[in-house]
Amino acid sequence: MTGPLSPAKAAPSAVLLCGHGSRSPNAAKELNDLAEKIRREMPDQPVRTAFLEFNAPSIREGLQAFYDQGIRDIIVQPVTLYNAGHTTRDIPEIISDFAASHPDIRLHYSSFLGLSSAVIEAAASAIMSVMPKGRTEDCKLLLVGRGSKDRLITDQTINLCQKLHERLELGDSRYCYNSGTVPRLGTALAQAAASHYDHVIILPYLLFSGRLLSDIYAETDHSAKKYPEFSFHKAPPLGGQSQIVTAILENIRVFYA
Repeated sequence: MTGPLSPAKAAPSAVLLCGHGSRSPNAAKELNDLAEKIRREMPDQPVRTAFLEFNAPSIREGLQAFYDQGIRDIIVQPVTLYNAGHTTRDIPEIISDFAASHPDIRLHYSSFLGLSSAVIEAAASAIMSVMPKGRTEDCKLLLVGRGSKDRLITDQTINLCQKLHERLELGDSRYCYNSGTVPRLGTALAQAAASHYDHVIILPYLLFSGRLLSDIYAETDHSAKKYPEFSFHKAPPLGGQSQIVTAILENIRVFYA
């Protein structure tokens, strides 16, 4: 049986890394940089990137490029943290349509990144990259998740916050959201400024640059000016951490077992 959910009988020939895409020019570069790291770990397999929107090539164009090379066995890896609409609906529809019009192809749809141990370590590394020297118990973490009415998405943010608190032994750790649900980032920043922690670390629960990251950093900068007696430390998104490479490779290698 061919199609996006068909089991692999032999090692797939290629990997398509699918990102959301962004109007930010940095976001596409960051995914392409990540792909280059994957290529170094998988030198015998062709690896391409593709985007759901805003950037080129599209996912369909990425699949077609492999097909035109004569490749008929492809892993489609969503480079996403959440199992949200793009991962559950949009990408599967694209690859199902492509499989229907290319009956000799085998497409293997991989899993979102979720809360694997590698993703948790990537988040911890991002925090430690900006954490001031000294006792971790003097630091307060604000984990900024994607706002959503989907309880599974908000629960994922809450679970990561708890795991990071235990992993790093921070003085306090709180979750909040940039939009869509509460508690909101602005409220969390004000509450942090009223606490006894001198250092507040803001971790965007995102993979790459884009509008959401810019909004989070802008609101943090506003609070830093409003509360100059506190130190606000902006952690980078997770996509640049080496452990994200590990998380993706773990997903891909399931199809080579």
